[in-house]
Amino acid sequence: MRVLALLAAAAAAIAVPASALAKAMVFFEDTVPAGKSSSVTITTHRTASFRVVLRVPTQGRAQLILAGKSVGSKLLIDNKSYKCEGAAGSAYCRGAYEPLPKGTYTWRVRWLGKQPAHFELTVRW
Repeated sequence: MRVLALLAAAAAAIAVPASALAKAMVFFEDTVPAGKSSSVTITTHRTASFRVVLRVPTQGRAQLILAGKSVGSKLLIDNKSYKCEGAAGSAYCRGAYEPLPKGTYTWRVRWLGKQPAHFELTVRW
């Protein structure tokens, strides 16, 4: 009985907490005036590989920019030059990015269309 209890205690001590394996997600949507941008800031507490889905109108130009201490400011998606999919007025742009160190990152959507536009951004890590 003692051996079984010791084995159970040892297994519990080395088990990885469920929160360490949990994946995170942020869903952000907004309506952006013509020529303006909107952003969301995320702080990670460990290295993160980001996957994003950006949904924007097909009429106009949208850009997704990532800014942070370790990356500077980097254009990731431009719906006019990136391989986006879609029809019926919406384009879906998907991307996956290499692991980045823990830190604070700002995801900014810049809208360069002539009319205000509604967009949706999903970020998973």
